[in-house]
Amino acid sequence: MQPNNLISVTEFCVHHHIEVSFVHLLEQQGLVEIITIEQTIYLEPTQLGRLEKLVRLHQDLDIHPDDLDIVSDLLERVESLQSQLTQLQNRLIFYEQLDH
Repeated sequence: MQPNNLISVTEFCVHHHIEVSFVHLLEQQGLVEIITIEQTIYLEPTQLGRLEKLVRLHQDLDIHPDDLDIVSDLLERVESLQSQLTQLQNRLIFYEQLDH
């Protein structure tokens, strides 16, 4: 993969005022994936939103990096449940319209 399609972790960290070690910690926890090319670490664009979300949780809510995996998992569960709820509400509306 060409580095020009990737996001430099160093630049990301400078922009978000975080240490590169924070991103390495998230990678070790399996929360983000990084790519190393010629001793430079990069993110794929698909990882950017997830990493930004984790940084906001850490900075805005002061969540310790070691706890971000738990919080991330809980948020994913809530989003999944919200999606299921929306689908069920849509089905209910559909069947209510059939009765009328």
